[in-house]
Amino acid sequence: MRVNAAQKAKLYDLAAAIPMMAWLVLGIGGSLLRITQMLDAHGDVLAICSQLANVAFLSLLTLLVIIRCPAVRKARGLLPRGAGIVGVLLPSVFLALPRAKLTPAMAIFSSATALLGIISAIFIACWLGRSFGILPQARSLVTEGPYSVVRHPLYLAELIVVFGGMWQFDYPWSFCAMFLTITAQIPRMHYEERVLMEAFPSYRDYADRTARLLPGIY
Repeated sequence: MRVNAAQKAKLYDLAAAIPMMAWLVLGIGGSLLRITQMLDAHGDVLAICSQLANVAFLSLLTLLVIIRCPAVRKARGLLPRGAGIVGVLLPSVFLALPRAKLTPAMAIFSSATALLGIISAIFIACWLGRSFGILPQARSLVTEGPYSVVRHPLYLAELIVVFGGMWQFDYPWSFCAMFLTITAQIPRMHYEERVLMEAFPSYRDYADRTARLLPGIY
């Protein structure tokens, strides 16, 4: 059976995304293991809900990678790809840090903040739909819903998750990891915006009227 150009592009996109999907599946397995451990230890309900939401989020991303549209334009060079990969992998640095002993109030604050971020990320990812991507690529232009408020709402939601989880690990290393995670998103956003401007000329007007990450600030 002859494979047309669109099918070839989709097959290539899926093949290129295999490492990303493996990473997402690994994250799902890690969260499920954490849930099992917390249930055995009669852990905090909010923390368990956060892990369950994370499983749902990572599962959603895996699905979106499978069904997403092929990219119409990709950033050229190794630096944009490196920025995307580092931006995704850097939050996992927290897993190498020793856990902190939290007061009940801080445990609630940490879990509730992380849960809020994950729920927001699920909503935003659903809105983004088949345009979802991790590397700087252009699939389609989404400017409505949460994207009418800021240009990178999914990154903002993910940073809220990291901020909430940061308190569960020893200081000052967790603060350093948080700072590095935020810093890593700056070049990632820059390369993503550049490729979107190249693919969609109207993106420049959209960028002029919306904040990058925080309305009225940045």
